[in-house]
Amino acid sequence: MNVGGVNTNYPIGYEARRTQRATSGTSFASAMGKTANVNSGHGFTLHWFDNEEGDKAIGACGLNGGSATVYKPVDFDPENPVYKVKVWDAAGNVTEERMVDVSKVDPQNSDFIDMLAYSGHLADSGECPGAFSAFIESSANPHGSGSVYDSYLDKMDWKSIAKYYMQLQYDLGNISGYMSYKKFWDFLEQ
Repeated sequence: MNVGGVNTNYPIGYEARRTQRATSGTSFASAMGKTANVNSGHGFTLHWFDNEEGDKAIGACGLNGGSATVYKPVDFDPENPVYKVKVWDAAGNVTEERMVDVSKVDPQNSDFIDMLAYSGHLADSGECPGAFSAFIESSANPHGSGSVYDSYLDKMDWKSIAKYYMQLQYDLGNISGYMSYKKFWDFLEQ
């Protein structure tokens, strides 16, 4: 799988073009040094495997310089969907680990971690295939008020955030984007 297949809200190809313009006529080593400087402080490591438990990752995203990953436990029971979410800081230390029973998540009053598991479940189960992407995209800047990543443990009304982004896409004439959020919002409305 290429990096473009992972939803990181990062404009794939941007850094390469910027590096090519900034380094034309220089050596490979010099170009790589400048690439590292261009992206320094903005990267994150996705933790796709939980080697201790053998759990399977179903989704991951960057979070405050670190990352968050939703895992489907080895003993996962579809009748009782409980997922593990781990959050890492920029240094690679686990700062939060939680088991989330998605049947108890309230999309109108949940924190980022619970909704990450909930939207991951909706996508993984096929109930709403675009839910994880729609959630990650809308959580980056809910209601245009700043990043939720600064306060990812605060409870928010994710249903209204999805509606806001759905309407924003419609107002901008982006019907594809509107439909993506609408499917997620429709599911939350049920």
